[in-house]
Amino acid sequence: MNEFSVFELLLKGMAIGFLAAAPAGPSGVLVIQRTLNKGRWKGFLTGLGVSISDAVYIFITMMCLSLVLGYLENPDIALVVKLAGCVLLLVFGITTVRNNPLAKSKEVSVKKESLGQFTLTGFLVAIVNPLVVFFYMGLFAFFSLPVDDFSTGLKMQTYAFTIMGDVCWWLTLSTLINKVRNRFDLRGLWIINRVLGTILIVAAVGWFTLIMIKL
Repeated sequence: MNEFSVFELLLKGMAIGFLAAAPAGPSGVLVIQRTLNKGRWKGFLTGLGVSISDAVYIFITMMCLSLVLGYLENPDIALVVKLAGCVLLLVFGITTVRNNPLAKSKEVSVKKESLGQFTLTGFLVAIVNPLVVFFYMGLFAFFSLPVDDFSTGLKMQTYAFTIMGDVCWWLTLSTLINKVRNRFDLRGLWIINRVLGTILIVAAVGWFTLIMIKL
């Protein structure tokens, strides 16, 4: 029997997708701008392009982790990996808190009009940031999700639910921004960054504390 239920995979996978997509870098700013200027669905299509990029990096992350899974049976190596995960979450949390989407608001463009181009530009803005792989590594380690083999439905579900969480974030964001588009500015995105970054920092500190208690 697998130790993970489908419901647990759903919750944890979607949590990873949400947490990875939510910090507002250039991709988030682009989706916000598209939603404000072009409407909910064009903003969402831009986010969908970001999700396609994330799907590539999630796959790479799971493959990288599967290569070292056998070594994790060694308690010392497993401890190092867990501590590295704590550090990664902490670094990304601090980076997210300090990230100012207002400063990035001029880095993206909303000139292209076709639906395919909205998705394509979302993909291109996101795919140039391979460092997101390390963020996913930290999150997968934190949530202890199975990543060792794509030959079983369990691992495929992990992959699918993570992407689902990513897509749901962009749908949620574009929907909310569209509802308050007359009152929203990029300062709201800055607040989102502060909140999410704080959550990541607290999670990293809490995870580190649990590791130390178990030693």
